[in-house]
Amino acid sequence: MKLKFLVSILAAATIFFSAGCLEKVPLSVTNGLENYNIECVYISRETDTVWGSNHLPDADILIPGKTAEVMVQPGIYDIQVTDEDLDTYTLRDIRIGSEGFSWTVTLEDIDTSSSQSDANLTNAGQCPVAITNDLENWDIHGVWISPSDGDSWGNNHIDGAILYPADTYTAYVQADTYDIYIEDVDGDTYTRWSVIIDENGYSWGVTLDDIDSSGG
Repeated sequence: MKLKFLVSILAAATIFFSAGCLEKVPLSVTNGLENYNIECVYISRETDTVWGSNHLPDADILIPGKTAEVMVQPGIYDIQVTDEDLDTYTLRDIRIGSEGFSWTVTLEDIDTSSSQSDANLTNAGQCPVAITNDLENWDIHGVWISPSDGDSWGNNHIDGAILYPADTYTAYVQADTYDIYIEDVDGDTYTRWSVIIDENGYSWGVTLDDIDSSGG
């Protein structure tokens, strides 16, 4: 029986939302986590089905006291940050007006188990699996993560969404051994078998070198 996974889908390399001729306003995130660095900042409009890319440039991190700023169109957004221990901090349905928005993330903002899940937390885990599209000009249309001893791939984690080049999708699973299956826009497949995933998580930047020689 396949496990259900908590989906934290990541897509869109930069924020650009169509909202008429509204000018962009600053959205700033400040690290108030005392001794913990922030390693990821995700921003998603309420109508989006994906989180978007990490808005910290390259391998940058937010050390305590440091601020990152992103220009966005006024609207309603969800914001999530991840610290160096992979703990998450999430604000939902934040209305951002012409004055912009500032959030100083503190330890009191940490997500509890119940708030990190939409509906499937009881069947999900706390081990992050991060899939990054490094396929240059090809989009990823399917991501499957299945326990190696299971009898089917289960559901496409990004069904109805697209993982564009440079974007990342993260699922949270229980510690176990998994097979991971990716399908791009052309139907080419990329598979990794028997991946041991523990509390440290697992990251895969999918490249053209990973393509299945037999097409999956």
